[in-house]
Amino acid sequence: MKRYFVILLFSVLLMGCNSNDPAKRIEKLEQQLFATEQAVDPALADELVTAYCDYAIKYPNDEKTPEILFKAVNVSMNIDNAQRTIAIIDRMIKDYPDYPRTQAALFVKGFIFETYYENLDMARQLYEQYLALYPDGEFAEACRASIANLGLTPEELVKKFENQ
Repeated sequence: MKRYFVILLFSVLLMGCNSNDPAKRIEKLEQQLFATEQAVDPALADELVTAYCDYAIKYPNDEKTPEILFKAVNVSMNIDNAQRTIAIIDRMIKDYPDYPRTQAALFVKGFIFETYYENLDMARQLYEQYLALYPDGEFAEACRASIANLGLTPEELVKKFENQ
């Protein structure tokens, strides 16, 4: 009887350790979220973003952490959580400025301020910050175009492109 108790206790401890493993939690949630082609479950997506952020907190120096945070940005944006997305982007900019996708995240931050918050001054500042940091970056032309078109209505945009 004592032997079975020890085996049971060991098994429970093992399961408890695995449930706290952020990488395993991420893997499980990604499988659940991306298993079907149906609409994304916002609650499950939010849980996945939390798992990504937990991973980054637990393993800040892991080489996978910047990519994990970028995934968090992507999922958070897709469930329209602009405020949380900005917080994650700010973390990427602060902690992983040299990570190649950080420049994409900075562009996304400008886009959020432009489209979600309609804060054109902040969007302009962020696009200009991008251009100062990455003048030849992947999103440099998009930043220039966004700056040139800030505040224009769809009709004004159409007219502008017709005139060019």
